[in-house]
Amino acid sequence: MSEENSFKENLNWKKLSIDAVNTIIATAIGIVIGLLVDKWRENISNEENYQKVIVATINNLENYQTQIENLKSWSAYSAECFDALASDDYEFSDSSINDLGEVFFNQDFMQQDRWIEENFITNGSFIENTDLRLKIGNVYSLIDLAKSKFLKLKGLSDKAYEKYLNYLVNENNQKAWEKTWTDKDFLNYYSAILTTNADIDSYIANIKELNGNILKISKADEKALNEMRQSSKKILETLTKEKN
Repeated sequence: MSEENSFKENLNWKKLSIDAVNTIIATAIGIVIGLLVDKWRENISNEENYQKVIVATINNLENYQTQIENLKSWSAYSAECFDALASDDYEFSDSSINDLGEVFFNQDFMQQDRWIEENFITNGSFIENTDLRLKIGNVYSLIDLAKSKFLKLKGLSDKAYEKYLNYLVNENNQKAWEKTWTDKDFLNYYSAILTTNADIDSYIANIKELNGNILKISKADEKALNEMRQSSKKILETLTKEKN
């Protein structure tokens, strides 16, 4: 028997085959486990990013809703002032000037930064639910419509108030008020308040419904959302105190 045949007889082919298969299986399992770990880490990262984006977005939408509701209350009060001033039994007095001043649009609107909306647009891909993304986009569209309406109203109010001041330069309070009341710019402002109020009522109703749906289907971290709400509330209170 040759040395070559002796080597073949002593070689355990079966054992070598099993060892090779085991090595391949172990390598494959290692690769799969590695991929699973990477995927797990990616999922954790995506979930963290999702929660950050969705919590910030919901808080932002709720803040805008509150601002629009507050401005709607103000514009409704303005309409009441106009109605009182237009009534037949209204008599001009020293307080009329104050009443008139209250009517004019002198409040800041939508001072909130838009970076959260931009962040939603940039990182919205983390929100896989298409319906949720669309609802959030719809609320931002309604916010833009409300902002446009109020800014137009502010422009009309500024014009009317400027007319009043011009009349006041040359007339006494009574005459200035009488001329202002019949001025075209002043009447345009009054008309715009009535139509704007009706539109804003519709926007608010839709925003409320959409925000409620967004909160339900978003699965937002309730604790994180409440913390952000409280933080926003404190900031608003601080800004209000400084303004007053």
